[in-house]
Amino acid sequence: MKKLIIPIFSLLLLLPACKQTEQTEETVAEIEAAQMQGREAARRFVGKEWKDTLQLQRQLLEMRSIQSKYVIEKKTRSAEAFDSTFVSTMKTVRPDLGMVLEEHYLKQIRK
Repeated sequence: MKKLIIPIFSLLLLLPACKQTEQTEETVAEIEAAQMQGREAARRFVGKEWKDTLQLQRQLLEMRSIQSKYVIEKKTRSAEAFDSTFVSTMKTVRPDLGMVLEEHYLKQIRK
Protein backbone atom coordinates (compact mmCIF):
# COMPACT_ATOMS: atom_id res chain seq x y z
CA MET A 1 0.00 0.00 0.00
CA LYS A 2 2.78 2.42 0.94
CA LYS A 3 4.55 1.61 -2.31
CA LEU A 4 1.47 2.73 -4.24
CA ILE A 5 0.86 5.94 -2.26
CA ILE A 6 4.31 7.44 -2.85
CA PRO A 7 4.17 7.30 -6.70
CA ILE A 8 0.61 8.66 -6.73
CA PHE A 9 1.58 11.49 -4.40
CA SER A 10 4.59 12.27 -6.60
CA LEU A 11 2.39 12.46 -9.68
CA LEU A 12 -0.01 14.81 -7.92
CA LEU A 13 2.89 17.13 -7.12
CA LEU A 14 4.11 17.11 -10.70
CA LEU A 15 0.78 17.95 -12.34
CA PRO A 16 0.67 21.63 -11.31
CA ALA A 17 4.26 22.05 -12.48
CA CYS A 18 3.37 20.72 -15.92
CA LYS A 19 0.41 23.06 -16.18
CA GLN A 20 2.56 26.06 -15.24
CA THR A 21 5.13 25.15 -17.92
CA GLU A 22 2.40 25.09 -20.57
CA GLN A 23 1.20 28.53 -19.51
CA THR A 24 4.73 29.92 -19.66
CA GLU A 25 5.27 28.51 -23.15
CA GLU A 26 1.99 30.03 -24.28
CA THR A 27 3.08 33.42 -22.97
CA VAL A 28 6.40 33.15 -24.80
CA ALA A 29 4.52 32.29 -27.99
CA GLU A 30 2.25 35.31 -27.52
CA ILE A 31 5.21 37.60 -26.98
CA GLU A 32 6.93 36.26 -30.09
CA ALA A 33 3.73 36.76 -32.08
CA ALA A 34 3.55 40.36 -30.83
CA GLN A 35 7.15 40.91 -31.93
CA MET A 36 6.35 39.54 -35.39
CA GLN A 37 3.34 41.85 -35.60
CA GLY A 38 5.55 44.77 -34.57
CA ARG A 39 8.03 43.99 -37.36
CA GLU A 40 5.27 43.58 -39.92
CA ALA A 41 3.60 46.81 -38.83
CA ALA A 42 6.92 48.67 -39.15
CA ARG A 43 7.47 47.25 -42.64
CA ARG A 44 4.02 48.41 -43.71
CA PHE A 45 4.66 51.78 -42.13
CA VAL A 46 8.00 52.25 -43.93
CA GLY A 47 6.51 51.27 -47.27
CA LYS A 48 3.90 54.04 -47.23
CA GLU A 49 4.13 57.51 -48.70
CA TRP A 50 2.06 60.19 -46.98
CA LYS A 51 0.59 63.18 -48.77
CA ASP A 52 0.12 65.04 -45.51
CA THR A 53 0.48 64.68 -41.76
CA LEU A 54 -3.13 63.56 -41.44
CA GLN A 55 -2.35 60.38 -43.36
CA LEU A 56 0.75 59.86 -41.23
CA GLN A 57 -1.31 60.24 -38.05
CA ARG A 58 -3.91 57.82 -39.39
CA GLN A 59 -1.18 55.25 -40.02
CA LEU A 60 0.15 55.75 -36.49
CA LEU A 61 -3.36 55.20 -35.12
CA GLU A 62 -3.54 51.92 -36.99
CA MET A 63 -0.29 50.82 -35.36
CA ARG A 64 -1.57 51.87 -31.97
CA SER A 65 -4.82 49.95 -32.49
CA ILE A 66 -2.82 46.76 -32.94
CA GLN A 67 -0.91 47.49 -29.74
CA SER A 68 -4.09 48.37 -27.84
CA LYS A 69 -5.50 44.88 -28.42
CA TYR A 70 -2.75 43.55 -26.18
CA VAL A 71 -3.46 46.19 -23.56
CA ILE A 72 -7.18 45.42 -23.58
CA GLU A 73 -6.42 41.72 -23.09
CA LYS A 74 -4.08 42.71 -20.21
CA LYS A 75 -1.05 41.28 -22.00
CA THR A 76 1.39 44.01 -21.04
CA ARG A 77 4.50 42.04 -21.99
CA SER A 78 3.12 41.42 -25.46
CA ALA A 79 2.19 45.11 -25.79
CA GLU A 80 5.70 46.13 -24.77
CA ALA A 81 7.19 43.58 -27.17
CA PHE A 82 5.09 44.98 -30.01
CA ASP A 83 6.12 48.56 -29.18
CA SER A 84 9.82 47.91 -28.80
CA THR A 85 10.00 45.74 -31.92
CA PHE A 86 8.01 48.27 -33.96
CA VAL A 87 10.28 51.15 -32.93
CA SER A 88 13.55 49.21 -33.21
CA THR A 89 12.60 48.00 -36.70
CA MET A 90 11.77 51.57 -37.67
CA LYS A 91 15.10 52.77 -36.28
CA THR A 92 16.92 50.12 -38.29
CA VAL A 93 15.16 50.71 -41.59
CA ARG A 94 14.57 54.49 -41.34
CA PRO A 95 16.74 55.88 -38.51
CA ASP A 96 15.42 59.43 -38.95
CA LEU A 97 11.79 58.38 -38.59
CA GLY A 98 12.64 55.81 -35.94
CA MET A 99 14.13 58.41 -33.62
CA VAL A 100 11.04 60.63 -33.95
CA LEU A 101 8.78 57.67 -33.30
CA GLU A 102 10.77 56.62 -30.29
CA GLU A 103 10.27 60.05 -28.75
CA HIS A 104 6.62 60.63 -29.60
CA TYR A 105 5.00 57.25 -30.24
CA LEU A 106 6.23 55.61 -27.04
CA LYS A 107 5.48 58.70 -24.94
CA GLN A 108 1.85 58.68 -26.10
CA ILE A 109 1.42 54.99 -25.39
CA ARG A 110 2.89 55.16 -21.90
CA LYS A 111 0.72 58.08 -20.76
